[in-house]
Formats: sequence, C-alpha cells, structure tokens
Amino acid sequence: MTRRRIGTTYRWNSLVVTLGLLSGCATQLQVGSDYDRTATFRDYHTFTVMRREHSGLENPLNPLVAARVEDAIRADLNEKGYVESGDTQAADFTIAFTIGSRERTDITTYPQPYAGWGWAGPRGWGGPYWGDAVDVRQYREGTLSLDVFDARSHRPVWHGWAKKELSDDDIEHSEERVRRAVTAVLARFPRA
Repeated sequence: MTRRRIGTTYRWNSLVVTLGLLSGCATQLQVGSDYDRTATFRDYHTFTVMRREHSGLENPLNPLVAARVEDAIRADLNEKGYVESGDTQAADFTIAFTIGSRERTDITTYPQPYAGWGWAGPRGWGGPYWGDAVDVRQYREGTLSLDVFDARSHRPVWHGWAKKELSDDDIEHSEERVRRAVTAVLARFPRA
C-alpha cells in the first residue's frame, strides 16, 4: 500500500470514528440552569410541589411519568435537607415541573471519499475525489423543566432543564431515567 493511500485510509477511519463518537454523545443527558442573581437561596428551607395538569403536550403524557417526576423531586429535595410543607402559604419556595417530548430531525453533511472511473489508480488523475454525504436522522427528544418560585413574591428564581434523545427502553423503563434526570437538574440548584 502506498504512503498516500495509507494517509487517506487513516483520515477516513478517523472521520468515521469521530462521527461515531459524536453521534454517541447525542444520547447523553444534557443539563442546564439559570437563576435570579438577586434571590436569597439561603433563606429557603421548606418547599411545596405545584399541582397542575400536565396536558397539552405534543404527545399524551403517561400519568406514571408525571408521578415519578414528582416523587423524584420530593426525594431529592428531602435528601438535600429541604422539608416539604403541607401548607403552600408556609413554604419558602414552590417547585413546578414540565415534561414533554417532540420529534426532531438532524441533518448532517460530511465529506465522503469515493473513487470513480478515471479518478483513481496508478494511472488515474491523482486519487479519490471528495464529495458530500448527507445523513438525515429522526428521533424523539424528551425534555424535563423544573421551575422554582419564591413563595412570598411568586417570582421565578430558578430554572433547570434536562433533555435527552429517547430510546424505546427509556420510554418503557422510565422510573430510573426520570430519577437520574431530576437528580442531575437539581444538582444545579443553588445552595446557601
């Protein structure tokens, strides 16, 4: 094998491996948050979970998923030392959540080597020609949003979110995935 073909083969293999790693990252949980810089989170000790209807989403929501999110929020906040208040008026903050999913389409173009008649070979015109390949991928993306409101002023003070490409396994076995998502989002909740 000539040195030129080895270099081209190496570059092509590197591109395939890189694209494989990037596509593998797409299924990972992505988490983010934002908060009101003037809020005094050190004054928050008790919470309540806002009761609301989880409808109007693109797809009908499995009521078990909503219950699992609520349970995971309570468990995580209790573990952090917050106490749930039975009285919404006595709580320091209220936490609300939204969950949903939507169909997504990713379109990726990348160079693809190919050799045509007259383009490659020992008497060709200099090697492979680089063209473009297009990869179109459709998938379902799930999103969890958590919002914290100051119970006295009713102003939003914190927003956290997680999103992930959903597999059939995620949908069929949601309990552990929901708990991990809630924990990852609430890990960003400011502490005193």
